[in-house]
Amino acid sequence: MKTNITFTLIGILSILTISCKKDSTNPENTIDLNPTETFAESDAPENFTHENLNFTGPWGYNKSANSTRNYPIVVVGKWGEGANYYKNVEQDYPAFVIDYQKTSSGDGQALGQWIQSAVSEGYRIDPNRIYLTGFSWGGSSSYPLAQGLHQEGMYFAAIIRVAGQSQSDLGNDIATKTAVWYHIGLNDEPVRVQVARDAMDNMRNYDCNKTAIETSVSDNITGYDRTTITLSRQEREMFKYSEYTGMGHSAGACYKDEALLPWMFKHSLLLN
Repeated sequence: MKTNITFTLIGILSILTISCKKDSTNPENTIDLNPTETFAESDAPENFTHENLNFTGPWGYNKSANSTRNYPIVVVGKWGEGANYYKNVEQDYPAFVIDYQKTSSGDGQALGQWIQSAVSEGYRIDPNRIYLTGFSWGGSSSYPLAQGLHQEGMYFAAIIRVAGQSQSDLGNDIATKTAVWYHIGLNDEPVRVQVARDAMDNMRNYDCNKTAIETSVSDNITGYDRTTITLSRQEREMFKYSEYTGMGHSAGACYKDEALLPWMFKHSLLLN
């Protein structure tokens, strides 16, 4: 009988240890990044201005139940394609949105300083959930903006990059923290296709991805035959690369994938 009690206690302690370990090593089990919420018309986003930059707030920002809640910020890069597509999901993923038509690493530094200043002024922006969308020039500039933000000790949690004609090297330090989904049409200019493939090769060779699990999936849910390569670390999709057969220099097709924006919003520096 004494032996049975001993084994029972050991079993209970083992279960408790495993449970605690699971919670501590997998924050996704305890963090609800995108809680389900319903809204009235009075909960619609407000417009704000801080340090001469205009931006909009999230749905439900002023609800009393949300008074201590911090929200992600979506940085819409050059050409602004991401703003229209975000409108389709803005109530499912409430966020600040800023139209940031800037392109250099210095602009990335300025963005980091602006976010820190806005937070200090009381805007409830979550610095662990800064997102960026960029097409064409906005795609090229997504990496310099990330590099400038990094100089401020900050990171994008996720980047949606569509095409772009330059900047294939994000850097290992940033790739360690920042998830990227890169899209390229194979009928785009050859230089853009090569930049995209160079970016894929760079990602494969970063130290942070040396042990990443690589998978490949083909589909046509966007209207084009598409192959997507994914690099996952600890079951987190940290780099996705999609090539579209027959697509030219376009941003529209990738946003037809209903998984695209949910993929972006599930990333946080607390999890990446």
